[in-house]
Amino acid sequence: MYIDPRTVGLWRLVVGLLLCADCIRRWVEAERYYSNAGVLTNHWNLFRPSNEYNFSIFHAFSSPEEVHIAFALAGMCYFMLAIGWRSRLFSVLSCVWASSMDHRMLLAENGGYIVVNLTVFWLMFLPSGQRFSVDSLLRSWRERREGSLEQLADRYAPRWLTNPRHSLIALIVVLNFGLIYVFNVVNKYGATWRAGDTLHFVLHLDRMVTGLAVMLRETLPYWSTWILTHLVLVIEAVIVVCGFWPQNRRRPRPVALLLVLLLHVSLGVLMRLGPFSWFMIAWSLVLLMPVHWEMATDWYRRTGKPVQLCFDTSSGLGWWLCRLLSRLDRTQLITFVAKDGGRGLLAVQIDAEVRHGSAAWWSALRALPAGRFIAPVARGLSLGLLDALFTLIDRNARTISRWFGLSAPPRSQSAAVDAPSAARVWLGRGARGLRELTLAFLMLGVASQLINENKSVPEPLKHEQPAIVRMSIQYPRTFQGWGMFAPNPIREDGIVTVDAITIDGRHVDPFSGKPPDMNLSDARGLGLSQIQQDYFNRIRLDRNKQYRKPMGEWIRRHHRRTGNPSDEIVFYNVWWLTDRCPERGSTEPTDHEMICIASWRKPRHRVPKGQSPLPRRCDVASAN
Repeated sequence: MYIDPRTVGLWRLVVGLLLCADCIRRWVEAERYYSNAGVLTNHWNLFRPSNEYNFSIFHAFSSPEEVHIAFALAGMCYFMLAIGWRSRLFSVLSCVWASSMDHRMLLAENGGYIVVNLTVFWLMFLPSGQRFSVDSLLRSWRERREGSLEQLADRYAPRWLTNPRHSLIALIVVLNFGLIYVFNVVNKYGATWRAGDTLHFVLHLDRMVTGLAVMLRETLPYWSTWILTHLVLVIEAVIVVCGFWPQNRRRPRPVALLLVLLLHVSLGVLMRLGPFSWFMIAWSLVLLMPVHWEMATDWYRRTGKPVQLCFDTSSGLGWWLCRLLSRLDRTQLITFVAKDGGRGLLAVQIDAEVRHGSAAWWSALRALPAGRFIAPVARGLSLGLLDALFTLIDRNARTISRWFGLSAPPRSQSAAVDAPSAARVWLGRGARGLRELTLAFLMLGVASQLINENKSVPEPLKHEQPAIVRMSIQYPRTFQGWGMFAPNPIREDGIVTVDAITIDGRHVDPFSGKPPDMNLSDARGLGLSQIQQDYFNRIRLDRNKQYRKPMGEWIRRHHRRTGNPSDEIVFYNVWWLTDRCPERGSTEPTDHEMICIASWRKPRHRVPKGQSPLPRRCDVASAN
């Protein structure tokens, strides 16, 4: 089995850009959740690990400044992966960085982080730099140097550019994607799903929902949420059927892509679930087949306008740009001709209209694949800066050519491709064989993990895994337990609230910087980030009580973060505020409860005269 190289290249590009966005999302909260100035220090995470196998590069970065450097390095690796420079190297580094972020703060991990880890992990085994990458462009640039208009018109398409590589990894990435939806369907066997109440309860989880979800839950009638609940199950089932349709997959797979987009965009705008929805949309791109690329190319060629690009053939920069455009123009909408005098480097003729200056540059960019969608957005976001840059280059083309030593026309040549030696062929076969054996072992690990983690699998099939299998799963955090809100949705809402008293008698919650709100029942969405809400939900559990001590140390450093001595904390109670989502037909939550999970009072502190006495320390109880 194989995946089209264009599909792999597009998947790498989208995954890389999403990794950059996710890096920025976590970077915003880096000081609180990833540094020693936050709620969980490196040494505490190392000496009291919450999992069997724990490795994180972030353990080498302690202060907030160092952690910011770590995030910058991770972002750089993700960007290099996105553009496809040294694709193999940066795919491996990206996998290490992604799993390291996960290991550093397991208290905030959710299913979205697992999807991130899986996509970047499987990407390591794919030839992701074969298409839509700097790697492929540089290789093509070295192998052929066009020196005439005829050679520019003959689009260079070497065999390695389109040659598919057969491997188990093609089967794994498609199969793993489909199994996510298989188990998301079969694991939802609970009574709440069958009754159609799931969406009603989910929309009332204030710690997770967005403002749009709050608006919908206050306006949608119950019968509509009943329909939408069952529609979610239908959509997930249809995605599986269309994705694995055995014959004539030309139409079923695009249907699956559209349903994935519909489902996860809806989920992404209604719930704060971190990267889950967006990486699932990216993963769905592996369903694209060669026939879909050919259909898209034919459509783009039919609907696009041919462009005649006139350039100054005496300019080395002009030749350099046209060589680049020749490689990017796979739909062959651009025709290269010599420019007849006049000022400027480029001129573009579309039908009978001739464009000069920056307008010519934008017209050429619009003729490239996807250019008609990207160029207007880029032009709008640049606020005229790109127009000025294009105009500057157009007017100073010859000076720029001299600066960079660009000759006009370049000497036409094609690099000779030497036949690989016998030793290299033998080593290549050995490497491919080792890769396939590794993938076969990983497939067994995936199967074992699917059996052990999913609730719909019968208990007799669950088994003890060998240590090497556990290591191969836990280090990259590539788990396989699928079933969001399964077998029944969460019906208990909750938030951690700190009632801390400062040295001058004020009440403050260091997590929000505001006076503590002890009433959860009137909430219309709590506005928590995904990291914050998952951290709150995990820190209240008894199995994580050892991590409440570093949280307490962070609370007591509140005055250092604000720089105000009056903000020194002398007393606090940490509460888990919880209630039960409204029953069917109601909008009022029930079963309000306050559970104390931590308490502290500054030793030997005396309350100044005129201030209210400190309350007593609460009795710590279980909030499981």
